[in-house]
Amino acid sequence: MPPTSTHFSIRPIPSAGRGVLASTPLAPNTPLLLSPPPAAHVIFRQYRREVCAHCLHYDRGRTLPVRDAPIGKVFCAEPCRAAWREAQGPLGVEAWTALETFVRSRAKSVVSTLAQAAVGAKPGAQAVVATWEAAAEVGALHARARGGGVGAADSGPGIKADREYRRALHHVWTQSVDPDILGYLLSGVLTAHGDAGYWQREVEGLAMDEEAYKDTADLEAHCNAFLQLVATVPRELVGSCTVEVCQTLANASSHNSFGIRAGGDEGEEYMGYALYPEASYFNHSCSPSVRKKRVGRQWEFSTAREVGEGEELCITYLGGDEKDLTVTQRRERLRGVWGFECMCERCRREDTS
Repeated sequence: MPPTSTHFSIRPIPSAGRGVLASTPLAPNTPLLLSPPPAAHVIFRQYRREVCAHCLHYDRGRTLPVRDAPIGKVFCAEPCRAAWREAQGPLGVEAWTALETFVRSRAKSVVSTLAQAAVGAKPGAQAVVATWEAAAEVGALHARARGGGVGAADSGPGIKADREYRRALHHVWTQSVDPDILGYLLSGVLTAHGDAGYWQREVEGLAMDEEAYKDTADLEAHCNAFLQLVATVPRELVGSCTVEVCQTLANASSHNSFGIRAGGDEGEEYMGYALYPEASYFNHSCSPSVRKKRVGRQWEFSTAREVGEGEELCITYLGGDEKDLTVTQRRERLRGVWGFECMCERCRREDTS
């Protein structure tokens, strides 16, 4: 459900879905929202020794002092490590340990899909559905073999089923491994498993991008990551590790995720990204009326200037880069990453000047 406040309300916005509108005149620096922790997030593997897995602290590229090797994470201090383990619970710790073991076993096959330039056109909605349907069929074999998930009791053991499962398992162990996609999906799967009501209310209620993948390789990498998770997570988690959950994560994150950067939103180091459902209702403006600041695992939102009653409260999606970009450059970036043509007041003004 959208967040509620005496300062604003969530309403339909022409050609922009929903937006946040001021319910009353607001002075500069008025606090608007403190988001809960993310529903899903990932710290890119190249930063895994430099970013605290709990509070997201980053110390200018230095390796953090508290290392938890079995789960492949580091922490800035022992209290953060303890807080992370408490939040994850025994099942979460077991799942992260299994994932880290799998990734290490496939070290020679590790890739970073995000770092690769797009090749060819984005796959359309029909291609996305077909590819995920094929992955779902293979995933059902893993679920049945492991005794969990949809279809777990659909068929008894047999020579044909056993042969199909061996082929499916071989597929998992011969595909490339993208730890960043795996980590992001697992964090979301754990959220969906731990609080199904929150998942349905907050995550599934977000705007979805049915064509969320930059190219076919990106789509295939997500499907492969799903299959690798089904084959490696603890059996108790298999029932929540579904195509539906993984597709929702990809579709929601395309337009709703927040970058995790060193030194705040305008930091140069892009260390990962996170999905904050309650913070995802702010639309973009190249002259934002709302300032956002990451404080540990949460985001603080406050007014950047005076805002009139009924005025839309907007953030920038460009992380401060909008200050130095031309209208053409801003629109190109927004179109390429978020899929829309910016028609904010600043863009319209500069477009006609």
